[in-house]
Amino acid sequence: MRDRDEMNIKTKKEHRQNGFSCIHCHGWVPINEFMGTNNRNHCTTCLWSKHVDQERAGDRKSTCRAGMKPIGLTIKQAGIDKYGKPRQGELMIIHQCTNEGKISINRIAADDNTEMIMKVFEESLSMQTDLRNKLEKDNVSGLGEANRQQIRIQLFGKVSA
Repeated sequence: MRDRDEMNIKTKKEHRQNGFSCIHCHGWVPINEFMGTNNRNHCTTCLWSKHVDQERAGDRKSTCRAGMKPIGLTIKQAGIDKYGKPRQGELMIIHQCTNEGKISINRIAADDNTEMIMKVFEESLSMQTDLRNKLEKDNVSGLGEANRQQIRIQLFGKVSA
């Protein structure tokens, strides 16, 4: 219990300081109202995360605290519109814990590095089959080459002709 109490104190301290130091690149990661998401747990620069959530996003109950590598992109399921077509969900980063192998998905924040997001996508195109199978088992659909235009539109908007 003591470890969990110490982690909660550290998390609260990070919020009081309006940010935290990245577990991977050690850069400063701001927490503010401009990021466009309620729970920030990944770096805006390198997109690495920290394994802080156990059961659901924002619960901060994991005792692991290892780095989580960005391994791909997915789209959040947004339901069906009134015409029976799938709604366009938002772009999310797929992370994998470097210690436990746990997979999690995190919303992209408004201030995330778009070049790095595209780099993660490019690298995910050569993802190993066993990792793709793990994602499928966890009901996470990684985006592929067929989704490139959709990703660019979500990141940069539509380009008018």
